[in-house]
Amino acid sequence: MAHPKKPSRSVNTQDLRFNIETERETDGRWIAEISDMPGVLAYGKTEAEARAKAYALALRVVADDVEKSKDVPASISVTCESARLNGPARGPAASIVRS
Repeated sequence: MAHPKKPSRSVNTQDLRFNIETERETDGRWIAEISDMPGVLAYGKTEAEARAKAYALALRVVADDVEKSKDVPASISVTCESARLNGPARGPAASIVRS
């Protein structure tokens, strides 16, 4: 049985988790917010559109952070689910794993 190769240097791993919360405004628009990431919120005509816009913005924030970092991760893994405020949860928090 082959043994996995050990990295020649230490591997930097960072796990970022956040929730995308959605709520319907009184004017009918949907707002999606990631409270753990200041400024990451987006409006949409539908809940799905608002979630998609907030998720894309969060990825841009993470990409900007990686680009400016002196310690670039070896890999990044991303999954996302969302929860509705004042309603049933739609799944686990989003997770970005950088290693």
